[in-house]
Amino acid sequence: MGMIKSALKAGVVVKIVDVVRREAAKPENQRKIREFIDRARNEATKPENQQKAREMVSKISSRTGKSRRMP
Repeated sequence: MGMIKSALKAGVVVKIVDVVRREAAKPENQRKIREFIDRARNEATKPENQQKAREMVSKISSRTGKSRRMP
């Protein structure tokens, strides 16, 4: 029974990868992906978002006891 489940899961994963590859090859989806990456980069470079990220990192590191500095 466990072997059948593993084979079924592997088959599903292979099919998902095929669909993602096929969809990613379409020009309209490539354009959407590029636009999304550009928007994400623009948001990441905004000073107010960088400050928020530093605050979040300091909160998390204070909880875990680790000290990390962001550039």
